[in-house]
Amino acid sequence: MTGLVVFIHGGYWQALDGSSSSHCARGLNGHGISVAVPSYDLCPNVSVGDIIAEMRAASRELAKLGRPLVMSGHSAGGHLAACMLATDWPAYDASLPKNLVKAAYAISGLFELEPLVGTSINKALGLDRAAARAVSPLFWKAPAGATLDAVVGGNESSEYHRQSRTIVDAWSKADVATQFGVVLDANHFTAIAPLADPGSAMVARLKQLTQI
Repeated sequence: MTGLVVFIHGGYWQALDGSSSSHCARGLNGHGISVAVPSYDLCPNVSVGDIIAEMRAASRELAKLGRPLVMSGHSAGGHLAACMLATDWPAYDASLPKNLVKAAYAISGLFELEPLVGTSINKALGLDRAAARAVSPLFWKAPAGATLDAVVGGNESSEYHRQSRTIVDAWSKADVATQFGVVLDANHFTAIAPLADPGSAMVARLKQLTQI
């Protein structure tokens, strides 16, 4: 059964909404693949934990379509995609299958939030170190049997590269099929550009993930 792709927007959990990322569905739509582009409430009106809960609720609604989900996302959306992959769905809702989310494709994702605590970004997030660790999927139980791709723009900072490499390495040791990739000549904002191109390698990989 072909999976449904979900694209979760970025904005450091405090900016943008799904409408700003609707063009990211264009490439997959060109292959007849449906893409859901949800929005979520933003910090500081809600917490990062609240946003994770909202994405779980959205995933539960999408599950009613009867198709496995492939999560994708950019920046904060990459974080949320990994959170959905690592969620214990039967524990969340006994009616849901364990493999509700079978794969995640995180672009420029943030998987360890503790480094943000001392930055200006945290003014809206309001995280202390313990809270940051609690919402960091890197430290959750790895989703054995699932698939995670973590890709980063070639021109992004070393911290983005470190975070993606770290979760790929850690989860690969726990029976997760992981891949690390680089979008050549791309920065943090242009790394998602291939999503709008039906002929891009990124779209081809996401199409492949819908069929595993």
